[in-house]
Amino acid sequence: MKEIELAKIIEQMVPQLYLLDHPIRPNWGTLLDLIINGRKFYYITYNTGRKGGPIRDLFEFIEENSRCFCELDLNSGELERKCVEREIATKWLEIKTSISQREWGKILDHIGKMQNRTYENLPIVKNIIIDPEATGYLDFSEASEMKLIDVMGGSNYVYFIADKEFRIADYKEVSWNEISDKPDYSSVPNFLRPFTSVMKAGQVGIALTRTGDVIVYNEEPFNHDQMIISIRKGDITVYQGNMVKNLFRDVLKAAYNVACNLFDICWDISYRRHGALIVLVLDDDYEKHIVNRESILGHSEAMGIRKHLAAAIERISLTNRGKIAGRNTFLELSSVDGAVILEPQTGQVKAFGSIIETAASVRGISGARTTAAESAVSYENMQPIKISSDGDITLYRNITDLDTGEEITLKYKFY
Repeated sequence: MKEIELAKIIEQMVPQLYLLDHPIRPNWGTLLDLIINGRKFYYITYNTGRKGGPIRDLFEFIEENSRCFCELDLNSGELERKCVEREIATKWLEIKTSISQREWGKILDHIGKMQNRTYENLPIVKNIIIDPEATGYLDFSEASEMKLIDVMGGSNYVYFIADKEFRIADYKEVSWNEISDKPDYSSVPNFLRPFTSVMKAGQVGIALTRTGDVIVYNEEPFNHDQMIISIRKGDITVYQGNMVKNLFRDVLKAAYNVACNLFDICWDISYRRHGALIVLVLDDDYEKHIVNRESILGHSEAMGIRKHLAAAIERISLTNRGKIAGRNTFLELSSVDGAVILEPQTGQVKAFGSIIETAASVRGISGARTTAAESAVSYENMQPIKISSDGDITLYRNITDLDTGEEITLKYKFY
């Protein structure tokens, strides 16, 4: 594996990093460098991004092991990538929990087997909370019990308790009165709220969804429930929740609570697997770039349901810390073909189902949503968040190299 290939793997796994071809003096963001097998690579992250805290330990692990990673020779670039991803992911899980890297390796092996199993030709679903203090009695992959285990612990409120050896210790149900509101911004999708509500300090949640996605999450002091890693379409992403939240805060030219609430709700959109385009507009001149102006609420050309339900849609609010008024209404509007248009300071929905005029500079790009997002980026008064039907989220930010005047469009893409 070449050093540049490892540098790209790190970019793909760590959401707040964007790999640069060469060091620059940007008008936005902070440069971070990593030394990979003796070569220095530069990444740009958000304004206050640093190597401090737990992420520093992960970066040091990568730098210290980069020579071994680069010397890895499995006669397959894909196998080498997966091996490196797994080592980085299990190390991050060790850093963020009380469970060792070796034990996490075994747990991910079990999860991988579950991903490949079906029950009556449907993928199996699992909700598991690992309690390092528990003592289990039965392996999840016990062949004689598999037909029973595969159908259990998969509904919205039922889960298994497992020990750190990933053996079943208990089987529980969350009652309605145990489910609490989110106390703050969260990177854990809202459908897992029943389980985050009953998790205790030191416990770790694992969700295997109907679409084969894996989410590993825990409760963090001050940050509450946060994702640690995700495995989607075979790709692993590692998360430090407050860093990804701060990426949203700094990339988006929006009020703090609006940006952070978008960080929160984008996970719900992502795991619905429908896709969406959210566009923040920085002035009223944006209307000239909307092809179907009847999609703009309150516009003279507005008609039909948009005209009659404008007042109801205006009740959506993204201004309260961790509390999104009209959350499910917003999720529905985001699933309508076209863009949801937001005012960045108030979070007010100004339009939905809007068709963005295709910019001349982006013609020929594959995909209607990508074309619309890249067109919006090219207009100085629009800032898009693109969520694909595969679940990946892309944030865009235009920056300038102050030394050369070169303009660069950063694309932070993660699952």
